[in-house]
Formats: sequence, C-alpha cells, structure tokens
Amino acid sequence: MRSLNLHSMLLGIAGIVLASPTLAADDEVLIGAPTSFSGWMAAFDTSPTRAAEIAVDDINAKGGLLGKKVRLVHIDTKTDPAETSKAAQALVRQGAKMIMTACDFDSGAPAALVAQAASVIAISSCGADMKYGNMTIGNDVFTMATDAEATGRTIADWGAKKKGWKTAYVLTDTFIEYDKSLCRGFLSRWKELNGDQSIVLEDSFKNADVSVASQISRYKDLGKPADAMIICSVPPGLASAIRQFRSAGVEIPILEGTGGDGSAWHSAVPGLSNFYYLNYSADAGVTEPRPDAEAFFKAYEKKYNERPGSGQGITGYSVVQAWAKAVERAGSFDTDKVRGEMEKFTDEPLLAGLTTFTPKLHTNVNRPMLIISVMDSKPVPLGYYDIRKGDFVTWW
Repeated sequence: MRSLNLHSMLLGIAGIVLASPTLAADDEVLIGAPTSFSGWMAAFDTSPTRAAEIAVDDINAKGGLLGKKVRLVHIDTKTDPAETSKAAQALVRQGAKMIMTACDFDSGAPAALVAQAASVIAISSCGADMKYGNMTIGNDVFTMATDAEATGRTIADWGAKKKGWKTAYVLTDTFIEYDKSLCRGFLSRWKELNGDQSIVLEDSFKNADVSVASQISRYKDLGKPADAMIICSVPPGLASAIRQFRSAGVEIPILEGTGGDGSAWHSAVPGLSNFYYLNYSADAGVTEPRPDAEAFFKAYEKKYNERPGSGQGITGYSVVQAWAKAVERAGSFDTDKVRGEMEKFTDEPLLAGLTTFTPKLHTNVNRPMLIISVMDSKPVPLGYYDIRKGDFVTWW
C-alpha cells in the first residue's frame, strides 16, 4: 500500500516541478538541501546539512566542479512533509542538479519524490530505511546511510564473535521504522550465529512510555540473565529504558545501533556503563580513529564553534563528496551519467566510510562501522568493525 501511495504522489508531483524552471547562473552549479533546522528533525538534519556546506567549501577551494562553482541552497522544511515537498519543488525550479534529503525516510521522501519526478539525483544523508535505497521511489534516489537491518546484523556479529556472547534479550521500541528494522537485523544475525534458542526473550515498548516495569518483570521472571541485551530505540525513550533497567539491577551489556549516537543524553543515565553502540564516525566527546574524519571535525568546529552533535553528521559531507566524485568521473552533470558512476562505487573511501552502490541497491549493507563502548559515562572507540571479515579493520 505504501508503494502505491508513493507512486500516486509521484504522478501528482511530476506536473508541478517541471514547470517554469529557473536556471542557476552559467558559472555555477546548484545543489539543494530541503532539510529541517526546526522541529524534531532538526536534531538529525542540522549536522549533516552543515557538513554538506563544508564539503562545498572544500570543492570550491580547489577550483569548483567541472569549471563551475558549487552553491548549496538550504531551505528549512520545519519537520513538515508539505513544506519539504514545496522546498524541493523550489530547488528544482532553480535548477538544482542534486538534492540532499532528510535523515529519515518519512521526512525526506516528499523531497525525493520531487527529485525523481524531475530526473534529479536525490541522496539522503543518514536515512537508514531500506525504502530509500531499494528503488521504492525510483532509480535516482540514494542514501549515504548504512541500512538499519545491516547495522543490527553488524552489532550482533561483533557481540557474538568478539565478545563471545551466546544469549540475548531483545527489546524493540515501536516508535519508528528504524528501531524495528535494527532489531530485525540483530535477530537474524544472532540466530544465524547462536541458534534460535539463543534469544531468551523478545519484548517491545513505546518511546513515550513512562515506565517499562512490566518489561523488566518479564525479563527477570526468566530467572537467568542473558549474556547481553539490545534496546532498539532512540532518546528520550532509550535513556529512560536503560535507566529503569539499571535501577532494577539489570547490569548485563546493552547494545544499540546508531540510535545511541550522541553523548548529550548520557546525563539522563548517571554512570552509564556496559553500553555499546555503533556509528559512522565519532560523535562529540569521542576520539575519532580516522585522521580524515578528525580533520573534518576540526573544520566543522572552526566554522560553527562546536563539534557535530552527532556522529551521523559526517554523512552530509559524503553526500556532496559522492555526487562530486561521480560528476568528475562522468565529466558531466547529466543525471543518467552521474547515477551510472555512483552505481560503480565499490568500497569507495568516502568520509562516511567505505561506500558501495549497485544498479539494484542504492544503500549500504556491508560498511564497516565504528563500535563505541561507554563505561562510567566515558565513551571510547573500539575500532571500525567489518562484518565481512568478522574483525576490526583499517582502510585509511
């Protein structure tokens, strides 16, 4: 049903965005960012959009792209799908050659639909929903994210192989699709490695729930602790759930995906320990192992007087970086040619990490991810873990 709705929206948008185009100046190429700097999505879109601006600065400092200066136009979409669609339409009319969409499928899909209708490349910064990358909208839509189920498989693989954990308790937040996809991936890989009986209990909660006392009781009624648990969630519900489990004396390791990103919420769980999550790069307060990523953080801090609040912010830089590489290799801004070059990426060393696209899949499923350990509220990077090798890797 969702695909039908998207198709209907696409048909409705097509007649709007192609009318009355306003071209960019002859000596510049325009790219657009219809993303949110207000509303709840601002926490997810601000850092990637700023990172994209830094990528544009870097390109222009080297002479631009195919002899043209790159100009990024940002329009605040205010966490409103209708505003997102209107903003994307305005950017297409101005002649945008690429549009960066939101770090969430539901928020960014309206812009991606507009771009697809106008035959403009659209790339999400960190939207991890598979619908961003599996042609649900169309073949001009990509995401710089690692697929949510793939991140779940990665953290499961690391826990089983590097920590030796055999049993797990799975708690899924039903708030957003990312959480559910993360736990699906975790369950799949954990059972592959440890067997179906290795999952001692599956349970769920809602992000807005004040209490998870019943979930805690069901877990404790098992009588034997699991080796580890995963809470597939995002703050504030994530912090609340962890705090309640710890207060109830449940001290087993807790795993997370990119939903655990950002240390700002750690203060809600005093003395947070035995907590592990993964990310594209270090977030604020975490030492970054990769020199290129650390250099980016310094440039970001110089421009905005703070480090990115999220380790996912780095994906915005690579949206521009990936598109620019494809343009250079194609020797053209033509959408078909640029898309063709992007679909050749195989472990392309971008700032967001090793990136692979194919003609059938415009998202990442095997990218090495940074595993971060938190002990006594102090986050420490353990290294970039590659599920294909079952070990930590370096490529820089």
